[in-house]
Amino acid sequence: MAKARPKISDDLFELSNTQWKDIINERIKNEIDRTIAIRYYLDGVPQEDIGAEVGYSRSTVRDHLFKIIKIIEKYAKK
Repeated sequence: MAKARPKISDDLFELSNTQWKDIINERIKNEIDRTIAIRYYLDGVPQEDIGAEVGYSRSTVRDHLFKIIKIIEKYAKK
């Protein structure tokens, strides 16, 4: 059975693009993960297209997004 799509909590909808970028750039240490986060959450690029850009499968991008959103949620609350 396929995993669900990574979803963001309602609290994160209140963040501006600048706040998203700041959290991503400060807290996501891996360059590819930063690219995935920016392309997906800020640019609205589909997972499959991001995978093609970074050399990952769509499911690998999805797995990274699950990790990324946990980091963003943790630091957005501070």
